Amino acid sequence: MFDLAYFFCMRKILLLVLLIDMVAAQDVPYIMDHPIYHFFARQEALGNINAEYWSTRPYTYMQINEMLAEISGHFSDLTVSDRKILERFQHEFNREFKEGITFPWSKSSLRGLRHPSQQETPPFFMTYHQGNTLGWINWSETFRLQNNGKATRGYYTDHLGIFGSQGQISFTSQFTYHRITKSDQFTELPASFKEGYILDRDYIDWITWDYPTSSLVYTHPNFTLGIHRQPVYWGYSAENSPILSDNVNPLPHVEWTTKISHLRYRFLHARLTPNETLNPDTLNVRRNLTAQRVEFDIGPNFEFSFNEMIVYAHRDFELAYLNPVNFLFSEEHVQGDLDNLLMAFDFKWRLRPGVVTYGTWLFDELDWYKLFSGWWGNKFVFQLGLHYYPKVYLPSINLEYTAARPWTYSHLYAVNSYTSAGRLIGLPSGPNTETMTLNMNWQATSKFGTIITYAYELSGDGSGSDVFSTYSDRDLVYLENAPFLTGKVHSSHAYRIQCIYDLNRMISGFIDFQQHSAYFLSTGVAFNW
Repeated sequence: MFDLAYFFCMRKILLLVLLIDMVAAQDVPYIMDHPIYHFFARQEALGNINAEYWSTRPYTYMQINEMLAEISGHFSDLTVSDRKILERFQHEFNREFKEGITFPWSKSSLRGLRHPSQQETPPFFMTYHQGNTLGWINWSETFRLQNNGKATRGYYTDHLGIFGSQGQISFTSQFTYHRITKSDQFTELPASFKEGYILDRDYIDWITWDYPTSSLVYTHPNFTLGIHRQPVYWGYSAENSPILSDNVNPLPHVEWTTKISHLRYRFLHARLTPNETLNPDTLNVRRNLTAQRVEFDIGPNFEFSFNEMIVYAHRDFELAYLNPVNFLFSEEHVQGDLDNLLMAFDFKWRLRPGVVTYGTWLFDELDWYKLFSGWWGNKFVFQLGLHYYPKVYLPSINLEYTAARPWTYSHLYAVNSYTSAGRLIGLPSGPNTETMTLNMNWQATSKFGTIITYAYELSGDGSGSDVFSTYSDRDLVYLENAPFLTGKVHSSHAYRIQCIYDLNRMISGFIDFQQHSAYFLSTGVAFNW
């Protein structure tokens, strides 16, 4: 009698062997706003893949293909919708190109324009494959119309990505160019602008800015070593991590990672942008971030991690902070306790298939003898969340509560605040806040997906609300008996609905409606080649 379970097991092993040979050096990151991240979160919650990658993003091409192969091993357990979505992503991330080079005018690429649904490998602007050398170029254009209830403007994005690998070396270099039309009634910059130089000249009808990312990575069987300018996201919350979020532009950094059985370790050293206006000389304040994260698997359903982060300034590099096997908290004390040290514990627990809970406790400073008092120096962020993924393909539900004490992320010296270019590296809402969010995500088919988000926030305007304030500005009234939220407390609501439909592998349309302090509607189409 034919053993179906044996068949799927052997299929998984074969796929993994093929993938190891194909993507062994494709260890460069992939964009974080792709729907594959939601698909992986669902499959991990259902037990179809392990959890080792979820807490540190973006994923690399190698990680993505490993997880797709692992899900394939559970093909018989997947719903019909999950199978179709899996097949879509398998085709999309297939990098097994034919030998030689294809150009934009080549027959295969032109056929991909006419019949992209028949392509096993999605059409690229250009590909190259020779022996163990692999490379490709992709190009995309996105056109949007945005309306704020008063005026409508155009918003255009041009993207060019170059990727390659040879042996154990892989690289990517991507350039995104943003353009919006000027409007006196619509002056707000979109959320995609986080920092950088804005070109705004009187004789041009556009406002433009750049968004570059790049990576050069060496992959060893026991570790990876890379130099990046990429987003850095650490934490189990999908979009609201208190530890390291992508609230800032991609940080230039060096990174070293390794894993041993059920233990994973990640170390980075990054350059932060000054919070002040940049001077056109070399005298800008040097600001740096060093951080390390170690994760432990306690059984197949529970994992937790410990994190250390230090912001320091006024020197290019502190050699002791470049050592990835050093205790950062002890080193910071030895350096004179002048830098901003933060620590965090977080966990994720799969209670049962489809139900996952997670939490984070980040502390900036604590007095263990006053831990349960109102002492102003107990600065921390507490977060607790719950994910529910139905077995049938209905929307997932995520409920999350986050509370940040006043003065968290700030420091005695404002230059050491947990920020880059005036934006928080951690929790986007900042200190002196409480937030409850409800998020529903539904990848209804392989072509259509929608996300609905609601957030209710309480924020205080008193002492400790401004992360750039120094401790010398603290209100003496709150020294020993500070409330959780200081000053006058304000409440706000925010709604967001996002829908995207993929006409084929090259063309997609989308609509994005937001309501917070103002109305905001964006609709458009994207062409990806």
